[in-house]
Amino acid sequence: MTNESQKTLDAVRALALKDLEAASDEDIRAGFAAEGVDPDQLAASIAMSLDEVLAASLRQQAAAAKMAMQIRAVPKKGLQPTLDQMKERIARAFAAEPQLATAFREGSRQSAADLETLYDDLVLMGKISDTNDGH
Repeated sequence: MTNESQKTLDAVRALALKDLEAASDEDIRAGFAAEGVDPDQLAASIAMSLDEVLAASLRQQAAAAKMAMQIRAVPKKGLQPTLDQMKERIARAFAAEPQLATAFREGSRQSAADLETLYDDLVLMGKISDTNDGH
């Protein structure tokens, strides 16, 4: 599309919007009725189309996020840092990103297994580097 064609389309859209803004709801309904279109059915159809577009977009985003999570390598248990190093890295991740949060299950302390799982999850999310260089 040429620049001139785009300018023409933009001008036509502006005029159409101006006409639409000037028309009352009754005028719009009467125009639809004159063309044999049920405005309520048209509105429902548009709403359904928008819902379908939104749902497709959300499915696409979820699939992309799932793919990104699968691409990241799960840390190998043999290469994991010590429990103290995990605690330190988890603490740094939470300090760097205050929106990160966790909840305790029973009691007020997390078990070593809970900390290892939390560490693995944070690595998988990209919040902690999976290298064993202490950072």
